[in-house]
Amino acid sequence: MGSPLRPMPKRPVLPDLTAPPAMTKLSSLLDAAVLADAIARQNDAGKIVDTVLDGLSERFGYKNILLLLLDGGREVLITRGSRGYDQTSAGSEVRLGDGLIGVVASDGRFVNASDPDHGSQPAEDIHSGPDGGGARAEAARPSAPNPLSRIGVPMIVQGKVTGVLFAESRERFAFGADDQAVMTIIACQAGASLALAEGPAAGGHAAETRKPFDHSAERVFRVSHHTLDDSVFIDNEYLIKGVAGRLLMFMLDLHQREGRVEFTNRELRLSATMRLPEVKDNLDTRLLLLRRRLEDKGAPIRLVRVGRGRIRLQFEGVPLLDRVDI
Repeated sequence: MGSPLRPMPKRPVLPDLTAPPAMTKLSSLLDAAVLADAIARQNDAGKIVDTVLDGLSERFGYKNILLLLLDGGREVLITRGSRGYDQTSAGSEVRLGDGLIGVVASDGRFVNASDPDHGSQPAEDIHSGPDGGGARAEAARPSAPNPLSRIGVPMIVQGKVTGVLFAESRERFAFGADDQAVMTIIACQAGASLALAEGPAAGGHAAETRKPFDHSAERVFRVSHHTLDDSVFIDNEYLIKGVAGRLLMFMLDLHQREGRVEFTNRELRLSATMRLPEVKDNLDTRLLLLRRRLEDKGAPIRLVRVGRGRIRLQFEGVPLLDRVDI
């Protein structure tokens, strides 16, 4: 008889270095908490928007993100900031109920569209100017090439939708339950912080330090104001319309008549020409939109914050104002 079979030696059990799902979720939750804390520490609308978008991009790897705020008077969402797009996005509009973004705002619920066929469908019906195109058209909302996944989360403050946080990806099923949770936490904090930034507050902001324009060339540029919809053009190129357009023209009028370059939020609110809503005027976010549109367009006008509730106009040249009553 042969020798009895010896049992095979057991292989050493190697440690599993992959983080368990619970740890992955905990990591996402901690990152969301850190970002929410960073947002809560800002008291300027522009810095809040930048902190949200930079945090989602750098901490969570979202490549294409938009933050849109609701203009309740016109029932449209206006893009206040973006990351990951080549074209300018500030000022692009989406009507309530149109596309994924519009549905998120009108229904007040998140939408996660990860349908592989969804990329071939138009995302939103972009709001255009009165003639539907041409020079009066609004800036179109940017879109990632062939996006296969989209997620939109409402920004809700005291039970009311104030905006939408939106992301898209070229990958299929890119957004899961963790992404929904992260986006919801950040959207809620962003909405609350922006609402507080709009209200009266004690204390002051440090003045912005920006290099002033070079006035040596003294170029002359034309600013045209179409009173029908308050659209503004600089040298025949469309800039902005609506309340933001009225804000710019109000300041330019005073500059022309009195030589002023500094203005306060208080006087803008009290001006009858602004026709701001009595309950919530969103003045800070409207000024933020105007400031970013001027920067994105490379306009010869800049809007600079010089303290809490105070702004200053900077010029590269001399503006000539022109009103068109059509």
